[in-house]
Amino acid sequence: MHNNRFLNRNLALGIINGIFFNLSLAFLSGTTILPLFISGLTDSRVIIGFFSTLQGFGWYLPQLFMGAYIAGRPLVLGYYNKISFLRIVLFASCLVLIFTIKNSNHSLLLIGFGLIIGLYAIASGMAGISFMEIVGKMIPTNKRGTLFGSRMFFGGLLAVLAGPVIKVMLDRWDFPLNFGYMYCISMVAIIMGLSSFAFVRELPSSSSITKPGFSRNLRKSLGLLKGDSNIRRLIISRYLTNAALLAIPFYIIMATDNLGISRPMAATYLSFERIGFLGLNILWAWLSNRISNKVVLKASTISAIIAPALALFSIYHNPGYFVYGLVFFFNGAALSGTNMGYINYLLEIANDDNRAMAMGLVHTLIAPTIFLSVLGGIIIEIFNLKVLFIVTLVCLIISYFYLTHLNEPVRSTGSEK
Repeated sequence: MHNNRFLNRNLALGIINGIFFNLSLAFLSGTTILPLFISGLTDSRVIIGFFSTLQGFGWYLPQLFMGAYIAGRPLVLGYYNKISFLRIVLFASCLVLIFTIKNSNHSLLLIGFGLIIGLYAIASGMAGISFMEIVGKMIPTNKRGTLFGSRMFFGGLLAVLAGPVIKVMLDRWDFPLNFGYMYCISMVAIIMGLSSFAFVRELPSSSSITKPGFSRNLRKSLGLLKGDSNIRRLIISRYLTNAALLAIPFYIIMATDNLGISRPMAATYLSFERIGFLGLNILWAWLSNRISNKVVLKASTISAIIAPALALFSIYHNPGYFVYGLVFFFNGAALSGTNMGYINYLLEIANDDNRAMAMGLVHTLIAPTIFLSVLGGIIIEIFNLKVLFIVTLVCLIISYFYLTHLNEPVRSTGSEK
């Protein structure tokens, strides 16, 4: 049972935090904005795929180790706040790099931007495990759908409005200053999001771990992989679901290179993605709160399947700007459902003693799948877009059937579960 003393305050601050972060991500989108930025620095499809997933990889990678570090500690908000300062400094460094180098040396800008944004992503992952620990102990199961749903809905609403703004900025300024100005807006949103969560009221954990120990907790984390068959199934299902990443950065490249859609118009597909993110978000939140996170995962995977199927069709018949936009709509819907479903499912099956360790274990082990977009680029270089979309489609269909083997947590009629 969760202590509800600060529930409304923490719920509101968690939502505000998410709203600003979803807005910031609109200007850093790995499916639209970032591929356009990197494609202005290099023609390599492999490098474009690498950058589109760099942030995700950095976010997942350190969580096993950070989870082992914070497990058993009664309070973790301080760790979140310290890392927040580091994140702001790193992101500001990216802006300095863009406005200093400009067009004088694209290779140097590409390398420098990659190194800094990679470090920023790792710092975000370190903070992320602290965030999840606070959510796990301060927000009950039947309110987590509301938390993540509201973060995604209202943040996504602002992101939809950002689409036309991005188009204007791309048209008005020359490359790469147009992206630099967009990233300035992103940084302001990041600062607002980090600052809001700093005011969360955290109560001491009820964990029975009396003395935190990194080495011992790391061994216990890895032991979950051997001793918990459901966590093993969850990891495998996430590997399969993340096959969607094979094709995600190349949908917009196909729009500009194969379907005759201009770069500024292609950038507005961000709004299609955000509308999809919003359109089914309320449904995902309701299902998470009232029905089942497993159902959320299955339904969002169906959304993910539609995207490569439609892209495959578009190879043979140009569907036009609006119909092809459904690729981004369903990708957005799948993204919101998958993120909400996996996080809430894992929080639901974990307990106070192993929550940070289980979350860290799962996220770090699935980190390599983030680079599937690089593999997608290799597939395009060796074969073509058709083969890429077929491979993606088959993997997602298999992932749907594999999700049916996850255990369904039993919820009590109480306020917690």
